[in-house]
Amino acid sequence: MPFDAGFVAAIVQELNETILGARIEKIHQPERDEVILHLRSNKGNDKLLLSASPGSSRIGITKSEKENPNSPPMFCMLLRKHLSGGHILSITQLGFDRVLRFEISSRDEMGFISNKYIVAEIMGKYSNLIFLDEKMRVLSALHILDITSLNKRQLLPGFSYELPPAQTGKTDALSVTKELFLSVINEDLSQDKDVPADKFLISHFAGLSPLVAREIVYRTTKSTATRLSLCDKEALWFYFHSIYGEEKKFVPCLVCDMAGGPFEFSFTEIRQYENAAILKTPESFSALLDTYFAQRDAKDRIKQRAQDILKLLSVASSRINKKLDLQRGELATCSGKEKYKKWGDLITANMYLLKKGMEHAVVLDYTSEEMETVEIPLELNLTPSQNAQKYYKKYNKSKSAEVILKEQIEQGEKELVYLDSVFESLTKAENERDLAEIRSELSGSGYAKRLTALTKQNKPSLKQKANKAPPTMKPLTFTTSGGYRVLCGKNNLQNDYVTMSLANKNDYWFHVKGMPGSHTLLICGSEEPDAKDFTECAMIAAYYSSARKLPNAPVDYTRVKNIKKPKGAKPGFVLYETNFTAYVTADEELVLKRKTD
Repeated sequence: MPFDAGFVAAIVQELNETILGARIEKIHQPERDEVILHLRSNKGNDKLLLSASPGSSRIGITKSEKENPNSPPMFCMLLRKHLSGGHILSITQLGFDRVLRFEISSRDEMGFISNKYIVAEIMGKYSNLIFLDEKMRVLSALHILDITSLNKRQLLPGFSYELPPAQTGKTDALSVTKELFLSVINEDLSQDKDVPADKFLISHFAGLSPLVAREIVYRTTKSTATRLSLCDKEALWFYFHSIYGEEKKFVPCLVCDMAGGPFEFSFTEIRQYENAAILKTPESFSALLDTYFAQRDAKDRIKQRAQDILKLLSVASSRINKKLDLQRGELATCSGKEKYKKWGDLITANMYLLKKGMEHAVVLDYTSEEMETVEIPLELNLTPSQNAQKYYKKYNKSKSAEVILKEQIEQGEKELVYLDSVFESLTKAENERDLAEIRSELSGSGYAKRLTALTKQNKPSLKQKANKAPPTMKPLTFTTSGGYRVLCGKNNLQNDYVTMSLANKNDYWFHVKGMPGSHTLLICGSEEPDAKDFTECAMIAAYYSSARKLPNAPVDYTRVKNIKKPKGAKPGFVLYETNFTAYVTADEELVLKRKTD
């Protein structure tokens, strides 16, 4: 991960300059794997985030606001008991590894000053926060490791703390000399280990992330895929030493895609992406981490809290698809209904030739031009007349079933389209307010009544959550370059609200053609906006739809007066006939630039 030993060294340096000596005012644990220390010092107030979350473990000053649980976890209570009012004495990196130790001076139960320690191990899925006493014995940890765990090291209250086992066969990147570096290269090449140069660096030197290893190779050869034998040894050492040598300089570097979305970060300038990425230099490493993880953490948190909705939608979609498969199979059997009517007619026409007890009737087919012979199966215990009636009944039954099945299939397909629109709404959910609106919508549509008890550990069911009145709806708002206001629904309830409640009959309404998406409203009244305003509004409608990635997304637009909502229709469903269609490519940068809320 980018949060490697070099980045830890940069964070330690920054924290020593900003929060050393700060007083711990409050301690919160908003997430299961995250602790926030509220600090006060002469430089002001700060919030120190200690995260051991597997996908986003990190340490740094944060400005993000997080909702705290009603009842603090036991680990949080223990930290409050021992560390409240304490001062941070030192922040150190243990070896050149992803391990930080915070030394904190506080008063114990008897009022005597004692030192406690928080050790943060930032190691991906093995990340942990360990709380130690003055003798470096474990008081508690976010993740207790006992004899049953796969980890060879045990972390139990009362045990002396031990560092994670060092990587065997690797040399600390900070202690590497030029002679050692060159000798390791020569040894590998003499053994025909001609591997990619970045793999060589990772396999022999501890503390390097794949990103930094590729960067060293790129600076050496202008390519990240160069094999070791093709690298100039002196140049490779020069760039390795420039990053990990005695005069190393830490520079916060955030690598963003062309739309501005961050996808990499480092403690040194990253040049390997050339013109395919945008490099940004935040004011601090903590600000870099806040920017990088803010959007991703928000999405992960929403996804976690929407598990009940996702499970309901998945079960409902699976059930409807299974039902549709059965109905389509039955409809296929109804396609032979005309054969039964024809057989009934032929039996009736040849009644005088048939009698009870015959296994089959061989008659001429007077309906065909060739007048070929047709063999019709008969019931032995039925008269010819009864056999004819049997085939007429099968014909009528198939005819009626065909009508009903077509209606049921059409209804099921509409139901799937509706569920797809709810799935699409989940991708636009930004907070618990949006999830509450989706739950309310599903409850009103009857899904929460069919599928209940979807959550575990005494959490409220989807039905219980949905019964709470949703907060006031807040659709997305934008402003076009011509100054016109644009509203965009984030879910089907908001779509109805935007189209049926907020719109004027002369405003323009936009929606991606034939796919789930947001109702987008260009508020213009009786005015006629410029073509640029129409294009921007169509881009917004395309961006907030399942056609976001299409190179030419079709977007229908028309006056609101042409929009009709059928009685009893599902939320978000409308009809329109008079419309135009624009083909646009959703420009993410332009759309987000026009966003005003």
